[in-house]
Amino acid sequence: MELKRIRYFLEVVRAGTVTTAAERLHIAQPAVSRQLRYLETELGLVLFDRIGPRLRLTSAGRQFAEVAEDLVRRADRIESAARQMARGELSQVVVAAAQTTITEVLAPFVATLAPDDPFISVREVPADQIHSTVREYADLGVAAGPADDPTLTWRLLTDVPLRAYVGPGHRWATEGRHAITITELVTENLLLLTREHPARGILDRAVSQAGLTYARVAESGNALMCEALAASGFGVGVITDLPRFGGHPLLIDTGARTTLRLSLHACWSPQHYAAGALATLVDRLAGFAATYVHDTAWRTGTGSPGGPS
Repeated sequence: MELKRIRYFLEVVRAGTVTTAAERLHIAQPAVSRQLRYLETELGLVLFDRIGPRLRLTSAGRQFAEVAEDLVRRADRIESAARQMARGELSQVVVAAAQTTITEVLAPFVATLAPDDPFISVREVPADQIHSTVREYADLGVAAGPADDPTLTWRLLTDVPLRAYVGPGHRWATEGRHAITITELVTENLLLLTREHPARGILDRAVSQAGLTYARVAESGNALMCEALAASGFGVGVITDLPRFGGHPLLIDTGARTTLRLSLHACWSPQHYAAGALATLVDRLAGFAATYVHDTAWRTGTGSPGGPS
């Protein structure tokens, strides 16, 4: 079945006569009539009742017209998408990221976009599956941790501070502290993410390098739960999320005026049909992420604009 015949059929439906449809299509009237006959033969249906020069849809014709309209719309979208792809343009971007990254970085960034920007569709995947998801079907990945897949193009977006959250009644909160040392941290009842989370790996390595061990640890696979439990006074939650639930956030001092931080990278395939457009979008995301993450940290007392305090 040729799409051209379906387009002719729909034009006849709209025009009411073959003659008017032919004029609108800028082709001869016999050619339109012939295509309608071919279409009815292919379908095994009578689509029109002929009443003088005018045509009236049969019941089968009315039902087929609905399906045909949907088919033509889909075909038009495919053709438009193909033209954009051939020009290296983006109309939709599938981004693979972990839940925290979506909540804390991607969603706030999407809220700044305009209607003529690419439509951002996210796929929430575990942190250790972002690379493979980009290789398989996602256009872009936003991953915490090192840029360690040489088959992908990488761009540093920003570095995100690890935050130790305590409840408002904790002594660090009542003293107005904004930072603590790793030595102080490990003596507390800790609420830590499970080990597949990059933030947990950053903390574990820092504790090991300092020759320290945790005193007491409870684990959770969800950063929001760690923060909520900390705000309720169950312990000290260590995550990268921005403040919520009324908890008091503190930076984690590693010495020499540096704090624990997690690098956030964007990655995509260098063979992507719109690699240039993706790079431009990532540049915008990087500018937003650096400003949003650090300015928000400054407003909530967990850092200073542009870097750790």
